[in-house]
Amino acid sequence: MSDIGKLKEAFLNFTEASKSLEEYYGRLQEQVKYLTLEVEEKNRQLKELEAQNERNYRLIAMGEMAAKIVHEIRSPLCSIELYASMLARDLEGTQHLDMAKGISTGISSLNNILTNMLFFAKPQKPILRPVDICRLLGETVFMLMPMLESRGLRFIRGIGQGVSVRGDADLLKQVFLNILLNAIQATPEGGAVTGSCRNEGQSAVLEISDEGPGIEPQNIEKIFDPFFSTKEKGTGLGLAISAKIVQAHGGTIRVKSTPGHGAAFCLSFPENTNLSLSDIIMKEGIFS
Repeated sequence: MSDIGKLKEAFLNFTEASKSLEEYYGRLQEQVKYLTLEVEEKNRQLKELEAQNERNYRLIAMGEMAAKIVHEIRSPLCSIELYASMLARDLEGTQHLDMAKGISTGISSLNNILTNMLFFAKPQKPILRPVDICRLLGETVFMLMPMLESRGLRFIRGIGQGVSVRGDADLLKQVFLNILLNAIQATPEGGAVTGSCRNEGQSAVLEISDEGPGIEPQNIEKIFDPFFSTKEKGTGLGLAISAKIVQAHGGTIRVKSTPGHGAAFCLSFPENTNLSLSDIIMKEGIFS
């Protein structure tokens, strides 16, 4: 073979080798890109776990002190609540009835704070049974009607009824109470608080929204931290405990908010089960 022929053969071999290297380099780039995305996802999950562990640490650190405070306050508060209910009965039909109801409303707020502190001090393991979250939300709203009326607010029932999850009714009611109280306190006079529940695929979803000032973007990630509150007299425990309870049910809690346009809390629970028609008929009207 002539020198020119050998040179051509060498050039062809070099060209083929270059193509192979280029293809290999392309595959290597794709693999590096995939591994980079995987590492970023792992880092994101690690940050979430670190934040969750930090919240748990704070809850444990303050638990014993909170329990002692609650037990000291709750006894006299129960007596005040009893006297307030007796006073309301005696003032029925008089112009002073609203004053007695105002006392009861204040006691309800205080009792909710104490209940949150108890949950904070001694987290409870859910006892899972079928629970109609629409009915449970209706019962919670009924408890808060005096507060809604005193603030000149409306409660709007969204679409949905007969949505069932496996959950602990008492714990879930505390979650709904915490979120509803925040919504009521955030909404200006004449505004409305909205609640709805629905099925979404394999999940049951409950959403509560208000017409308040909304939540600043920098605070969205902080509102579920213990002791973080933008309210002057807030304890910063309600949403932290609510997040723990929802998490204990295998669910998630998310918040959507635009400053100046209110906030919406969306709770999602797995393994929803539709109630029978008879159950829905029996419970119709509670959530009015």
